[in-house]
Amino acid sequence: MAMTSEIIAPPAHPESGAAAVPDRARVIGGMPGPVSLRPARPPSEPGDPAKLAAALAQERHVTLELQRAILPLHEGPFDLPGLRAVVRYLPASRDSRVGGDWYITAEMPDGQVLLALGDVAGHGLAAAAGMARLRGALAGLAITGASPERLVGWLNDLVHHVAPEHTASVVAGYFDPASLVLTWAQAGHPPPVLVRDTWARPLCQPSGILLGAGREPYETASAALETGDLLLFYSDGLIERRDRPLEEGLGTLCRAAAGSADPEQVIDAVLGALGSTDPEDDTCLVALRVL
Repeated sequence: MAMTSEIIAPPAHPESGAAAVPDRARVIGGMPGPVSLRPARPPSEPGDPAKLAAALAQERHVTLELQRAILPLHEGPFDLPGLRAVVRYLPASRDSRVGGDWYITAEMPDGQVLLALGDVAGHGLAAAAGMARLRGALAGLAITGASPERLVGWLNDLVHHVAPEHTASVVAGYFDPASLVLTWAQAGHPPPVLVRDTWARPLCQPSGILLGAGREPYETASAALETGDLLLFYSDGLIERRDRPLEEGLGTLCRAAAGSADPEQVIDAVLGALGSTDPEDDTCLVALRVL
């Protein structure tokens, strides 16, 4: 099967004398500075429900179009070095505004695979713009070959510098197809789930608080994988509900995923077991089978 993943390559003509580590204050994922993408709204009388509903529908449409322009769409399985991947993105219900979930699956110049999934707090165009900043920044910063905890730390610097009023979560790392080792870090994000044979369990999580929530250092963890293993990355909209703790949703996820190494089957089983996703939050899942 042909590889359809993104391939991130360094610039053809780097600036002369540039520092080895990029200026993080300038790397903001193609969205320099606060950008207003909010569609113009005609004046309306306060409390007019019909006009308010029309304005929200217009904002939702613009936000979805922005997401589709930024996030690659994969209608079926696709191959990466040493991996077969399936991505499923489920927007929030029609009555809610779209959130800021995003992901990256990209081959790096050194042959490793950059894997990431994140979620910007909030909904609407502000969340979508934040998603674009973080996704673009991570894709560019990863070219340096920096360790996962340093990449996440730079993203934290970015959030503090550009949008200190917002927070975001992310899990990011590299998969080495030669050694089958995943090295990763996280910032306030639920851990990936490893499915092997008849069991499934979350990976042991390195410490890391939400992006924008503090200045504490981040840590890196490693997991030795085997051929036939399956990794599931997901946003918290999959397991989070107002009427149950996250641990309960994570346990349901693991029980549903156990016993299968087919990415599409695992995603279908998990969504079936957890019922409908959170109607107030979008959900993103990335399932990766080790080849």
